[in-house]
Amino acid sequence: MAALIGLATLAAPAAATTFGFSGICIDCAGTGTGTLVVKDYTLGDTLTSSNFVSFTYSSNLLSYALSSVDDLTGTLTAGTGPAYVAFHGGGYTFSSFAAGPFSPWCTGLTGACGSDFGLFSSWSLAASVPEPAMWAVMVLGFGLLGASMRRPRRVGQLYA
Repeated sequence: MAALIGLATLAAPAAATTFGFSGICIDCAGTGTGTLVVKDYTLGDTLTSSNFVSFTYSSNLLSYALSSVDDLTGTLTAGTGPAYVAFHGGGYTFSSFAAGPFSPWCTGLTGACGSDFGLFSSWSLAASVPEPAMWAVMVLGFGLLGASMRRPRRVGQLYA
């Protein structure tokens, strides 16, 4: 039993949480989509740059991927809908507001650069995937359950 407890408490990297972004563009054709990955974040708390892992954004006018930011602020929850999130870093800026508008853009970069703007946006919590250590505990648990069900039962003798 101690081995099971030890297996369940294996050191795992900081838990990452993934949020999906979708916004209807006014100046770009269709939809702008993004993925924000944060670590050590409790839903409903204020985001900080220490929570940031990565962000990708794509539309027909603008596409970028960030692995670090200078600052990050906002709050996200498990619900789906508009939320205030803002950050900038590496010449890129992204803002979405609780009322729905959003605006990603880039400045001061060489090559193709631009901006998007939309009035309706939504954030949603992406489905989480269990960590490898959790998978190991689940598989071991099912194996032990199967072994206990397969074990022959002892039948007591009845005496008359």
